[in-house]
Amino acid sequence: MRDDEKAPNLVTRATRTAKEVDDFGIVRGAWRQLESNAHYFFQYPQWLQVIASLADGDVAWGVLAESGETVAASVLQRRRVGPSLLGLRALTNVRVNAIWMYPFTDCLIDPAAARAHGVVLDDVLDASGTWHAALITNLRAESPWLHLAVGRAQVRHEESGGVGILDTRHDVDAWQRTLPKNMRDTIRKTRKRVATAGGAQITVATQSDVPAAYERFIALEASGWKGAHGTSISQSGAWCELLGHYLESTKSAQIRSLYIDGRIAASQLCVTVGTSLVLLKVAYDEQLAQLSPGNLLMANLAEECCEDPLIDRIDCTVWQDWHQRWGMYREPTFDLFAFDHRTWRGKAIGAAWNARRALTRQNSWKVAPATPITSR
Repeated sequence: MRDDEKAPNLVTRATRTAKEVDDFGIVRGAWRQLESNAHYFFQYPQWLQVIASLADGDVAWGVLAESGETVAASVLQRRRVGPSLLGLRALTNVRVNAIWMYPFTDCLIDPAAARAHGVVLDDVLDASGTWHAALITNLRAESPWLHLAVGRAQVRHEESGGVGILDTRHDVDAWQRTLPKNMRDTIRKTRKRVATAGGAQITVATQSDVPAAYERFIALEASGWKGAHGTSISQSGAWCELLGHYLESTKSAQIRSLYIDGRIAASQLCVTVGTSLVLLKVAYDEQLAQLSPGNLLMANLAEECCEDPLIDRIDCTVWQDWHQRWGMYREPTFDLFAFDHRTWRGKAIGAAWNARRALTRQNSWKVAPATPITSR
């Protein structure tokens, strides 16, 4: 592992391909041992199994364990880079359908065990097999990767990234005061128009009701611009099937739907993780756009979360322009770049990358500052 000091006595296990989905069973138990350290829904075993089934190419499930105690687990994609004769291998986020995975994956770590065993970034990356460079993007502020990057990797704030977060620890009146005046007026006028159009009903499907509600959601989404542009869930068979399976198998999943005069007008896919209500996807009937059904359903969701003492925020997983209108703040996301300087290939890639950065004056990359691994 490391040349400058004694590496921790850790057992390394890794599966080698996402196409052999059953391999996830090898690490499922280890991942569940770390589940209490998860902050975000994409750190949970159920979600990660969906990723294993969808991912393009070679995916490694890396686990570090000491005397039967799981210390860390990660899921990354291994890619060949450069001329094949050089044998250069990079670790990146998992990719699905040739795009960066959205939502993305993260790793899990037991902070106390990691400190006790002196775990560093290279130890966790080594569990995924041979690597010379690592580029991990879309990292949330509490990602273990960022803690492991301290003094070892370069980190950059994603200026165009971020995640929309709505703080719901306030009561409804306090939240409404954070909204722009025109948004408060829009909600009030929308409710009046909908009442005149036949009234609204909001249903929340959970557990056994999820499959039917999911079918209605994907049909609603496909009826709009996403369907016309080929980007709806229904137009990706594997993604559609496995996302539905994830929602069905996750006890905290819920599908919220707004009906206007008996017709489905808007819908949301949600799952609760800890004290966060994660808003995964939204869809609305564009033929009813004049009634703003999406706004009406979003207002109801925010109000219910403000009234629920078990929910302290709505997590939108990404940042979009419309989030600001709802009083959300933009939680930052980060990219991480590291090289394996223990190998000549890693040193060569690192030197080339630093030279290119110097030539293009891309100085936003900084060595991660010294901050300890902590628990929430």
